[in-house]
Amino acid sequence: MTALFEGTLAEYRIFDIRILPTIDYESDLEWICKSFGFLEPRDKKKTAYRIFKEIIEAARDNKGLTSDELAQKLNLTRGTIIHHLNKMIKSGLVIHQEGQYKLRGRSLANTVEEIERDIHRVFENIHKVAETIDNTLGLFFRQEVSRKRSI
Repeated sequence: MTALFEGTLAEYRIFDIRILPTIDYESDLEWICKSFGFLEPRDKKKTAYRIFKEIIEAARDNKGLTSDELAQKLNLTRGTIIHHLNKMIKSGLVIHQEGQYKLRGRSLANTVEEIERDIHRVFENIHKVAETIDNTLGLFFRQEVSRKRSI
């Protein structure tokens, strides 16, 4: 029997939340955070949103931020910052590169497209394994009906 590697490469939590009827930068960014599960009702100070906003705004200048810079700007502990950044890294939104935290893509839209491709690959792998299991057990989604021809 082969041992399974159970390390999680990424963790996607996506919520289907109604898009707001009007365009507003602050509200739209908050909507993105809620859609990725970062902004929970118990987070009264919107900590994840504030961290993500700083990272997005740094991306405008093609910059990243250290956890210490974020902690100082937002008046939060470095531990709190790291906690939220790790969740953003696992979701694919943020990367840690050369000691700085940055938006994964060159833009937010590009980052979302990359995450979409990642999720598609995950489902392709799940589908391949599901087909293998089905074949092993003789389970089929649809079976071909054989027809007898009359001559």
